Amino acid sequence: MLLYPQQKLIIIKLLLIAQLVFASIIAQANSDNIRILGPRDKFDPVYDYFFELTKLVLSKTQHLHPFSKLTFIKRDRTTQGRSLLLLDDNSVDLIWVGTNKVREQRYLPVYFPLFRGLLGYRVLLIRKEDLAKFSMIKKPEQLKKLVACQGAHWPDSDILEANGYAVSRVAHYYAMFKMLAKNRCDYFPRAIYEGYSEQKAISGEFPNIILLDDPILHYNFPFYYFVSKNNTALAQRLAVGLNTALKDGSFMSLMKNHTVSKHLFPLSRWKNKRYFELSNNDFDIKILEKNAQFWLKLKTKD
Repeated sequence: MLLYPQQKLIIIKLLLIAQLVFASIIAQANSDNIRILGPRDKFDPVYDYFFELTKLVLSKTQHLHPFSKLTFIKRDRTTQGRSLLLLDDNSVDLIWVGTNKVREQRYLPVYFPLFRGLLGYRVLLIRKEDLAKFSMIKKPEQLKKLVACQGAHWPDSDILEANGYAVSRVAHYYAMFKMLAKNRCDYFPRAIYEGYSEQKAISGEFPNIILLDDPILHYNFPFYYFVSKNNTALAQRLAVGLNTALKDGSFMSLMKNHTVSKHLFPLSRWKNKRYFELSNNDFDIKILEKNAQFWLKLKTKD
């Protein structure tokens, strides 16, 4: 079919408009991507829980953000301190990490405990040959004579030291298992949902590391989502998604069925354990009181 010059010009313009629209759609899709860090080491069994939770939370508002998707930023054993700095230079959009006052002042937290407060219940990874020694521990003062491996940049290290516990600070996550196995510290406190899955994951490489769940260390300490100060839109989206997931039951369904946490239920199985209580002066108790409905409790009142 023979086209007149004016018709050719119209077709060219239409094609250019189509290309611009397509490019705009692609740009919007890319700009709406939410960048998160990948696993912190060659094994990180708890990572999958937070990844699945993040997908669940974002899905609750997906109808308002149809182009958004999660994308991974390679981690390469990035320390917790370095992970937070990645928010500063806009390398990632959100991270999940334990809170303290400095972090809440520097970044924008979403005040919803991502494991409903169970991060602050700590079981102990110990060496199998030390089981008899740990079985003799009845009071916190006895445990304070031993040395805990703990992350160099973790608020847990500050909490333990402030309560009189001896801590060997270690930069990298995987190194703490090696130090424990080689007798360079006496125990490695892990969140009650972390310890079981981690001990199972490392059993082939470190068969002498076992888990002790009595006594349990306890302090108020939540994991939060953190975003940069200027990313209020994402913070609001995460808050809406978390509240929706809690109300419709999908949050608790994930906790009760995920491999790292299903062993916690029913929670009544923990009521007769011994708990060593620690204070966390870097945590605003008013936040807990305000959001008490988000927190779970293992220890029953005396």
